[in-house]
Amino acid sequence: MDGISDAPVSANEIPDGFSADSAGNAKAAEQDQQKQQILEQICDSAAYERLQRIKLVKRDKAMAIEHHLIQMAQSGQLQSKITENRLIELLDGAGDAGKVKVNIQRRNYGIDSDDDDNDDDLL
Repeated sequence: MDGISDAPVSANEIPDGFSADSAGNAKAAEQDQQKQQILEQICDSAAYERLQRIKLVKRDKAMAIEHHLIQMAQSGQLQSKITENRLIELLDGAGDAGKVKVNIQRRNYGIDSDDDDNDDDLL
């Protein structure tokens, strides 16, 4: 069968990057678990659940908020647990940060034919 055997492969024969329990995956999983524990401690249950639901839909935004919350906790900026309303405020603020607001100012020129038109005679 073209050199492919069904014999089990030992751990020494597995190329780098293809191991089942690589150190990188284990370390990333451990960091993620620590991050989740910190978030559970600094958020009340409703806020934590909302953050997890947001992570399902908008992973990048949720990760940014999680990072921001952890930084706030580590720097001592949090006096109490994050409530759901406070989380909503943070989410609204994070959504506005990357957007540019455009104001369109319409100028009124003296040559506007609609001002001169009197439609009273059409009734």
